[in-house]
Amino acid sequence: MKKNKIDFKKITWYSQLLAVVLFFGTFTLGFYLGGMYKEVKIKSITAEPIPGIILAKFSCEDGQLISVTFFKDGARIIMGNGETLTLLRTISGSGARYANQDESFVFWNKGDTAFIERDGEQVLKNCVEKK
Repeated sequence: MKKNKIDFKKITWYSQLLAVVLFFGTFTLGFYLGGMYKEVKIKSITAEPIPGIILAKFSCEDGQLISVTFFKDGARIIMGNGETLTLLRTISGSGARYANQDESFVFWNKGDTAFIERDGEQVLKNCVEKK
């Protein structure tokens, strides 16, 4: 009995068809997944607030924006340049004070105002909450 050998190096019409189907299928799948990712991202931005978490945006004297997410024992700060820091709440005489471990970065908040200190120097002043 003679066995048929498959020649994998030979290009046939069905191997070309398979290549075209795989190419367009991969391309279509990429667009579909990209659309789904965008939809999920938009829904997460517009979702209802989570109890116990407060979101705030501050506009500072020099025009920089700060986004702050306050939670039970800390705050997550997103600076206008994209720098993100997660700070713990620390002791303060008035208002709320959040700092990193070595206290080289401190976010102060009282009412609808805030400012930021870096290495003991105020780097963002007169920040007012945008409502």
